[in-house]
Parts: sequence; structure tokens; C-alpha cells
Amino acid sequence: MYKTLIVFLVLGVFRCDRTEVIAEKGLAVEWRYVGTFSHLVDYKCFICDGYDFEKSKYVINFLDANNYTANINLLRGKGEYSVSFEDTGNETISGTFENLNLQILNKPYENQEDSKFQAMFSESTNFTLVQKSNNEIYDQLTLGSNNSEYLLFVRK
Repeated sequence: MYKTLIVFLVLGVFRCDRTEVIAEKGLAVEWRYVGTFSHLVDYKCFICDGYDFEKSKYVINFLDANNYTANINLLRGKGEYSVSFEDTGNETISGTFENLNLQILNKPYENQEDSKFQAMFSESTNFTLVQKSNNEIYDQLTLGSNNSEYLLFVRK
């Protein structure tokens, strides 16, 4: 009985360590915004030929497993987040996402698109990370909530 309990305890500890490693390696680094899409509409092209990675107006940089910085057009921000993993595959990682706080550090002009992005990013409750395959250029990260729209980001 005690041997079985110890085996489950050891396996549980290794499982928790694996999640931490995935969190830091999975989301950490800079993500560039591609666009806002809807689950209700069939898109032919998410990252089309005209997309310029360097000219993205919105950039989220997940510094580690808990902190991020954000460039929302002219707005500069920082915050904390937490994730929990529900499904982990070879090329796909998904789970819950919670934006704990987003602090805007400056106060330049904010347009309607900036406000919508900021609201959707703050209200995100789930994520999906799809790692690039041989024929793709970017890893893809979607952040969404319970509504039909989601934010799509890429990294090289």
C-alpha cells in the first residue's frame, strides 16, 4: 500500500515539473500580433503573404512563466499571467490563460483598435500554441475567451 502511494507521489512531482518546463519554453519569448479572427467564419489564410512580422503594432513578450511586457501600438505595458495546461501534444499545447493584471506605463493617444486589442487581451481565458512544422515559418499562439473572437500571434 505504501509503495503504491509513494509511486503515485513521485509521478505527480515529475508531472508538475514537466508542466513548469513547458510553460517557460512554450510561451516565453516575443509574440507578434497577426490579427483578430472569429471561430464562426471560415478563413482561407490566417498568416497571408502580405504579413510583415517586423511591422506588427502589437507585441507581447512573455518574459518567464509569470511576467510579460506589452507594446500595444504606442502604449507600453507590463503584467503578470498564469497558465494551466489541459492538453499537450507533440505540436500543440493548450490550456487556460489568466491575465492577472495589465498596467499601462504611459498614456499616449489610444485608438479604437488599440482599446479592442487591450480589452480582448485582458479578458483572455484560454490559449492554444501550435508549434511550426517543416513547411511553416512561424509558431502560432491564439488567446481567446468565451466569445467567438480570438487574437492570433506568431513567433519565429
